[in-house]
Amino acid sequence: MSFFRIAKTFEVEYGHRLSKHPEKCRFPHGHSLKIEVVARGRHLDENDMVCDYKALKLLVSDLVERLDHTMALNSTDPFREGLEAIGDRVVLFTDEDPTTEVLARWLYHQIAARLAERGWVKERSAGRYKLPEDLELESVRVWETSSSWAEYVGSEWGPSGG
Repeated sequence: MSFFRIAKTFEVEYGHRLSKHPEKCRFPHGHSLKIEVVARGRHLDENDMVCDYKALKLLVSDLVERLDHTMALNSTDPFREGLEAIGDRVVLFTDEDPTTEVLARWLYHQIAARLAERGWVKERSAGRYKLPEDLELESVRVWETSSSWAEYVGSEWGPSGG
């Protein structure tokens, strides 16, 4: 099976605490995350593209913004109780520590759900970008440091695996 792959990368400043970790990562700390979203399609559109990069950016940008300058925690972490004052700058992961693997999976599922809705994505300046019918999310890779990353890869193409 042949297909095209495209990727869009985002960068955010992000803090977390791994409550189950036996060493230093159990303390609050931050990372400059790099997030790569990889999509694929079998066909090129009328502009000879799999998908306009701007459409991919618009599909993902508010999720990335949600993570920027936030503190991510396990929903059962007692540390979260002292952070009510920062409101929506806390992201809770239900019964899981916000490891890079968990974050990659969370992003993948959020983006895949949006992509399944298809249609148009809109830019604030009234620009509209169509999401191609055959566009599929392939993977989300999150770099925690310049030398360490985790990736979540979706299932094979289509419901029957190809």
